[in-house]
Amino acid sequence: MTRVCLVTTSQPSANPRLVKEADALAAAGYDVHVVGAHWVDWATESDARLLARRRWTMSFVDWRRTVNPALWWKSRLRQHAALAACRVVGPVRHLDALALARLTPELRREARRQPADLFIAHNLGALPVALDASARYGAAVGFDAEDFHSGQLSDPGQAFLRRVTESVERRCLPRCDYVTAAAPLIAEAYERLCDIPRPSVVLNVFPRALRPASPASRDASRVRLYWFSQTIGPNRGLEDAVRALAHLPGFVELHLRGRWHDGYEARLRRLASDAGVAGTRIVSHPPAHPDELVALAAPMHVGLALEPPVSENNDILWSNKVFTFILAGVPVALSRTTGQSALARELGGAAVTYEPGDARGLAEALRPWIEQPALHAQAAAVAWQLGDERFNWETEQHAFLDIVARVLASRARKAS
Repeated sequence: MTRVCLVTTSQPSANPRLVKEADALAAAGYDVHVVGAHWVDWATESDARLLARRRWTMSFVDWRRTVNPALWWKSRLRQHAALAACRVVGPVRHLDALALARLTPELRREARRQPADLFIAHNLGALPVALDASARYGAAVGFDAEDFHSGQLSDPGQAFLRRVTESVERRCLPRCDYVTAAAPLIAEAYERLCDIPRPSVVLNVFPRALRPASPASRDASRVRLYWFSQTIGPNRGLEDAVRALAHLPGFVELHLRGRWHDGYEARLRRLASDAGVAGTRIVSHPPAHPDELVALAAPMHVGLALEPPVSENNDILWSNKVFTFILAGVPVALSRTTGQSALARELGGAAVTYEPGDARGLAEALRPWIEQPALHAQAAAVAWQLGDERFNWETEQHAFLDIVARVLASRARKAS
């Protein structure tokens, strides 16, 4: 049986895109293994539930201070030393990988234990690891670019880290048998930066099996705007949503799901108070398992994807939230970044847009859906249809599986 090993510096629960690919590969008949590492405590707890229902296996590097203090200290000192060395001699080969990811040697050892025909890296820190393991077994290598990684470091104070990141990108991406990207402009950015063929776009959509059996009914007397993430924090456009409430009727609420960044809840509620928005209009929900996010979104009225263009990556990405909302049959409000302006055109009547930072503009964009329930129902019907026919993993996974099959067939021909 053909074996595929997916590699990440994170965990499955914190990387739904990896989970979808692993599930698709296993369902297609591949023997699938995942190599990952501790990222956050909540994901470790969630992984136990997730893995119990999967047809693939996983090995895990646990470097938590409470579990493996020696590795915690060793990996921390090693990464700091690599970063310091890069400042002196530049981000040269091998040194850049140690500086980029804390657990490169440990993940490399684990990946080397997994004979496979294809290794797929699911973030940039995992790519040197996948390339090393592929060389050991004469295997193919793929890289999935969910983000434009060096483009996440656009602040002048991040110039050094961007150099390190670009060093890994320029050195490693051209060595891959294929590269996929989560949005068209991410594909274009890597094509330019790394002088590679334009990566294929595989959208970060979700399985139809996660949605309710039919569209949700909603009470127009209590309109709920909805946003979720692993962390509720700054630079996510939430200030726009809070200020927009001041220009909307009192029955409009803002629902937020995730873990609050330290001090941010008090800051956001203070902003609401200063804007004359009652605290009861901001409703906080705990984090949820990734497989539950579509169903939890379904009863909401409007999904919010308010990414501000704080980095090059933020400006060109297509927010994962959008595809969760659309699959749930929830129309969306998007910030008018370069990437999301293009996405809004794909969504048609299921989306409205506004200029980032323009809270009054956001309120005005939402007002027709709030004041005219029939218009909102039409938008929700468009969203449901788009989720049913186009923006779902059952449709999108074929592009991914075709790429894998092509690469493995090509590798087999070269070996024969």
